[in-house]
Amino acid sequence: MKTLEHATSVDKYAIKEYLFPKEEIYFSREEKDEIMIKLKVATIIGNLEKIKCKIIFQDIVGIKIVETTIWATCEKNIVLKSGILIPIRRIIDIII
Repeated sequence: MKTLEHATSVDKYAIKEYLFPKEEIYFSREEKDEIMIKLKVATIIGNLEKIKCKIIFQDIVGIKIVETTIWATCEKNIVLKSGILIPIRRIIDIII
């Protein structure tokens, strides 16, 4: 996956300092639906089994990757430990 090769690994606690553009990164409804399914699965296994996933996302600087547990998937954001939010509109992929 080309996106993964260009992603910078980051610490989840640094995410609260990142700025996210308002635009969605999805080209189609199917892409967004696929991300939502992956987010829901990752949230369930994270809460039940304490399994971490890799979240690939894009802020204003570039593509980032973080390995962590998703605590909640809401309408517009995912919630990580310590209330750290990543906007769903900026998530490229989830690797479970």
